[in-house]
Amino acid sequence: MRSRVEKCSGGLSVVVPDSLAAEAGLREGDLAELEVAEGRLVVRAGRASTLAELLARVTPENLHSEWADGPPVGAELL
Repeated sequence: MRSRVEKCSGGLSVVVPDSLAAEAGLREGDLAELEVAEGRLVVRAGRASTLAELLARVTPENLHSEWADGPPVGAELL
Protein backbone atom coordinates (compact mmCIF):
# COMPACT_ATOMS: atom_id res chain seq x y z
CA MET A 1 0.00 0.00 0.00
CA ARG A 2 1.29 3.50 -0.81
CA SER A 3 0.66 6.86 0.80
CA ARG A 4 1.86 10.32 -0.13
CA VAL A 5 4.42 12.15 2.04
CA GLU A 6 3.39 15.77 2.51
CA LYS A 7 4.96 18.85 4.11
CA CYS A 8 3.41 20.05 7.36
CA SER A 9 4.56 22.51 10.00
CA GLY A 10 7.64 21.12 11.69
CA GLY A 11 8.24 18.21 9.35
CA LEU A 12 6.52 15.76 7.07
CA SER A 13 3.32 13.75 7.41
CA VAL A 14 2.10 10.45 6.00
CA VAL A 15 -1.55 9.46 5.90
CA VAL A 16 -2.03 6.01 7.43
CA PRO A 17 -5.07 4.33 5.89
CA ASP A 18 -7.75 3.28 8.40
CA SER A 19 -7.24 -0.42 7.70
CA LEU A 20 -3.50 -0.26 8.49
CA ALA A 21 -4.05 1.96 11.52
CA ALA A 22 -6.56 -0.50 12.95
CA GLU A 23 -4.24 -3.44 12.32
CA ALA A 24 -1.37 -1.59 14.07
CA GLY A 25 -3.56 -0.45 16.95
CA LEU A 26 -3.20 3.25 16.11
CA ARG A 27 -6.02 5.72 16.83
CA GLU A 28 -6.28 9.45 16.30
CA GLY A 29 -4.49 11.28 19.11
CA ASP A 30 -2.31 8.29 20.09
CA LEU A 31 1.42 8.60 20.56
CA ALA A 32 3.51 6.82 17.94
CA GLU A 33 7.05 5.50 18.36
CA LEU A 34 9.21 6.28 15.31
CA GLU A 35 12.60 4.83 14.39
CA VAL A 36 14.70 4.10 11.35
CA ALA A 37 15.74 0.45 11.11
CA GLU A 38 17.76 -0.85 8.18
CA GLY A 39 16.88 2.23 6.14
CA ARG A 40 13.14 1.94 6.77
CA LEU A 41 10.88 4.18 8.81
CA VAL A 42 9.14 2.06 11.44
CA VAL A 43 6.00 3.36 13.17
CA ARG A 44 4.68 1.59 16.27
CA ALA A 45 1.75 2.35 18.53
CA GLY A 46 3.25 4.13 21.52
CA ARG A 47 2.21 4.85 25.05
CA ALA A 48 2.71 7.68 27.49
CA SER A 49 5.82 7.49 29.67
CA THR A 50 5.38 6.66 33.33
CA LEU A 51 6.63 9.06 35.99
CA ALA A 52 9.39 6.57 36.87
CA GLU A 53 10.55 6.47 33.22
CA LEU A 54 10.60 10.27 33.01
CA LEU A 55 12.51 10.62 36.29
CA ALA A 56 15.04 8.00 35.18
CA ARG A 57 16.07 10.36 32.36
CA VAL A 58 16.91 13.24 34.73
CA THR A 59 20.65 13.82 34.93
CA PRO A 60 22.79 16.47 36.64
CA GLU A 61 23.28 18.03 33.18
CA ASN A 62 19.57 18.49 32.44
CA LEU A 63 18.34 19.22 35.98
CA HIS A 64 17.46 22.89 36.37
CA SER A 65 17.60 24.86 39.58
CA GLU A 66 14.53 26.07 41.45
CA TRP A 67 12.92 29.27 40.21
CA ALA A 68 10.20 31.67 41.22
CA ASP A 69 8.12 33.51 38.64
CA GLY A 70 6.48 36.28 40.59
CA PRO A 71 5.76 37.63 44.03
CA PRO A 72 4.35 35.43 46.81
CA VAL A 73 0.57 35.10 46.65
CA GLY A 74 -0.04 33.32 49.93
CA ALA A 75 2.10 32.29 52.88
CA GLU A 76 5.12 31.16 50.83
CA LEU A 77 8.60 31.85 52.12
CA LEU A 78 11.06 32.82 49.39
